[in-house]
Amino acid sequence: MPVPLLMLKNRHRARRIVAAVIMLGAGAAAALVIIFVPVRPPVRPRLHRPAFTRGWRLVFDSEFNGSSLNRGVWNAHNGWDNQNGVTDQRANVTLSHGHALLMLSSPTVGAEISTRHFGLSVGEYAQARIKFAGSGSTIYNWPAWWTSGPNWPQGGENDIAEGFGNLTVNYHSPMVTELTGPVPGNWGGAFHTYGLYRGRNFAQVFWDGRLVRTYRTADDGQPQTLLFTVGAGNSLRIGRAGALVVDYVRVWAPRAHP
Repeated sequence: MPVPLLMLKNRHRARRIVAAVIMLGAGAAAALVIIFVPVRPPVRPRLHRPAFTRGWRLVFDSEFNGSSLNRGVWNAHNGWDNQNGVTDQRANVTLSHGHALLMLSSPTVGAEISTRHFGLSVGEYAQARIKFAGSGSTIYNWPAWWTSGPNWPQGGENDIAEGFGNLTVNYHSPMVTELTGPVPGNWGGAFHTYGLYRGRNFAQVFWDGRLVRTYRTADDGQPQTLLFTVGAGNSLRIGRAGALVVDYVRVWAPRAHP
């Protein structure tokens, strides 16, 4: 007969147990055998937030749940050209299992999303958990997680993580350009957290909670839009094989003094 599975709760050890109930024999000689198999609870991803942000308040949180992009929060660009060597197409942005996927549909057609109303202010910290397509230190396509002021380039551009074959950190404004080069490590093909603290005249970039870059900034200090882009370059991968996968985007700000 089929083997039913029962989900029980062990109150003393606070863990789930799967019970497989098996009928042995038939008639009066039949017997029940119950086999208990412990099941580990799902492992939650580590936040890897820098220690100085502990106790700060969450001011923006996008988890990409649901079946389609929240258009009240995000703008999926459609027809924008010269975006990392491609024209953006809204159809190349999809949601799946709580993740946003940005893909190339051809070597000339990619994807980009940006926050519609929210901007990262000076003194705030933004972090995203992302899987960049690639292998080891090699990053496919031309992906980027970045921020941009409303009047580019005067508003400044922070490239928190940008793929040029390797994963790099960069900054652009009329007064300052910082091309800091690759960050050593194996960043391709797995989830990591990438964050930016925006200071008054400087910025700090944290990968997996570790400070990897500090650089001088010179922009107008206005709130910056949050963006994700997939363009064409380096080792091309079309479709899901080259997708930029975003798990969440969160922004924290210091708590106001009483």
